[in-house]
Amino acid sequence: MRYVQVGDTGLRISRLCFGTLQLGPMLTHLPPIQAVELLIYAFERNINTFDTAKTFRSRDLLTNAFRNNPDVVIIDKSPARTYEEMERDIAESLVELDREEADIFLLYDVRSCEDFTMRQGAWDYLKEAKEMGLVKVIGLSTHSVEVAEMAADLQEIDLVQVAFNLTGAGILDGDREAMERAMGKLKERGKTVCVIKPLAGGMLSRNMWREALEFLFNHPLVDCVCVGMTTHEEIDANCSLANAETLSSELLDSLNKMPLKLIILDWCNGCEACIPVCPQQALYMHVGFAKVIQERCDWCGKCGPVCPEQAIFLVPVPPKEVLEEEDT
Repeated sequence: MRYVQVGDTGLRISRLCFGTLQLGPMLTHLPPIQAVELLIYAFERNINTFDTAKTFRSRDLLTNAFRNNPDVVIIDKSPARTYEEMERDIAESLVELDREEADIFLLYDVRSCEDFTMRQGAWDYLKEAKEMGLVKVIGLSTHSVEVAEMAADLQEIDLVQVAFNLTGAGILDGDREAMERAMGKLKERGKTVCVIKPLAGGMLSRNMWREALEFLFNHPLVDCVCVGMTTHEEIDANCSLANAETLSSELLDSLNKMPLKLIILDWCNGCEACIPVCPQQALYMHVGFAKVIQERCDWCGKCGPVCPEQAIFLVPVPPKEVLEEEDT
């Protein structure tokens, strides 16, 4: 596995980061023991960096998999808006992950420069937390080009997570080229760039996933790619792509045939943007929120990019035997 150094912090992260949102109860029905085993397997494949957040509900899985393992790097995030909220969230993270110091802690999902200004108190405490030795690396995550450009000018930022993928899906205020320019500014200022939404919430999973990940792992402005994974096959394939290795035809065939399921998370705001773009009429509104008729969904991926809340995901369906194990 290839690794990159985060500025002058001494922290080394793997080029492939394991995104744990898909392991949480909102997106899959994997039993916790199965999820923990996958995390350990990923570490054995030399992935040392794992991404979480309170809303992912996956911190307990990471703690069970890696308690007292100093070689594991965890990226955690907070949606805090005030000084006090960030102070509480960092303390909560340290307790839940059973750590004395957070590796990487980010201001989560900054939507605009105005949003950042409104959350200045949270950012002030995050800076103080680094000065006090509670956090090694600080930064922010964003789907916005203007926020990525702003982050380049913030001297105290070490790492920035940006929404970036082959099609430009999920970028709030621009296209792929605009985000590339912002990423160029980040790199010029010595920031580490970690890509989120590499498969556009799974919308590029069918047929395009290999091309999409090869694009990112070969991109000169990308240091780290955060990918959600729920099977050993996905871990094997993504490790091979991160290491520029050839994928076997058997592994490719297995992944291309993997069934998917459309999930709409509970932070849907009921805007209805996804309804008219579905060619199969698989989406409808119920009590103010979007719902899906799974039998009609053909996994075309047209709904995800239009969701302003990034609440729609295509995720692999767990193997039948795993579901049966959970039910027993």
